[in-house]
Amino acid sequence: KTKIGKYFNLYHGCGVVIHEKTVIGANVTIRQCTTIGYSTSFSGSPIIEDNVDIGANVVIIGNIIVGENSTIGAGSVLTKNIPANSIVVGNPARVIKTKE
Repeated sequence: KTKIGKYFNLYHGCGVVIHEKTVIGANVTIRQCTTIGYSTSFSGSPIIEDNVDIGANVVIIGNIIVGENSTIGAGSVLTKNIPANSIVVGNPARVIKTKE
């Protein structure tokens, strides 16, 4: 039931969990041990826009939007919206740089 755009890349798919109500855009890459879903049964699931690169061991939860052309560093935990063209790392995740 998950909506996934064209050119989806799943590298080393072991341990990947994606909630069925998550929306994933085109040309998105996800690496191993990543969880994408809702934080409670009453919250929405994330929307991952086009051209997003998600590192290993990332957690993206809640009714949030990950903006297009963003890179999410390994081990990051996202619980808030991420603007387009961002490089994000940490727990909690924070934008460390904007792509030009």
